Amino acid sequence: AREALHTSAFWLLSLGHGFALLIVYAVNVHAITHMKQDLGYSVAQAALVITLMTLSQVGGVLVGWGIGDRFQKRFIAAVCMLMHAAGLLMLTYATGPAMLVAFALLHGGAWGLRGPFMQAIRADYFGRRSIGMILGLSSIIVVIGQIGGPMVAGVLADLTGNYRAGFTVLALLAGLGSTFFMLA
Repeated sequence: AREALHTSAFWLLSLGHGFALLIVYAVNVHAITHMKQDLGYSVAQAALVITLMTLSQVGGVLVGWGIGDRFQKRFIAAVCMLMHAAGLLMLTYATGPAMLVAFALLHGGAWGLRGPFMQAIRADYFGRRSIGMILGLSSIIVVIGQIGGPMVAGVLADLTGNYRAGFTVLALLAGLGSTFFMLA
C-alpha cells in the first residue's frame, strides 16, 4: 500500500473514480427534480427515465463481464467518463424524450460498465496483496466525489434557479476525469 501511494497511477485512478462519482451521485440526488422542475415532466415520467437508466446500467455490467479482460480497463473507464459527460449534457439540455433516453442509455451504460472496473483496475495495477488497504486509502479521495457532486449541483441550482450550470460543470469535470484514466 505504501508503494502504491508513491505512484501517480494511484492518484490518477482515485481522482478519475472520484470525478465519476461526482456525476453518479449528482444524478441520483437531483435528476428527478431537474426533469420535473426544469424540463416539465411528471414524477412518473422522470421515474421511467431513471428506470431505463437502471436497466442500461445492468446492460453495462453485462458488457463489462464480456470485455473486462480483453481491453485495458483504463481505456474503457476513460470512454465511460466521456459517456457520463455526454449523458449528463443530454439530461441538462433535453428538449424532448429522445434526449432523456440518450441520457439514460449513456449514463446508465457507463455506470454499469465502469463501476465494477474500479476495484479490478486497482488489483491489476497494484496486485491483490494489499488491495483492501489500497481501496481504503483511495476511498478517502473518492468520497469527495460522492459528497461534492450533489453539493455542486444543488448550490448552483439554488444560485441560478435551475440545474444547467451545475450539471454542465459536472459534465466538464467528467471529461477531465477521462484524462485521469488515460494518464494512469
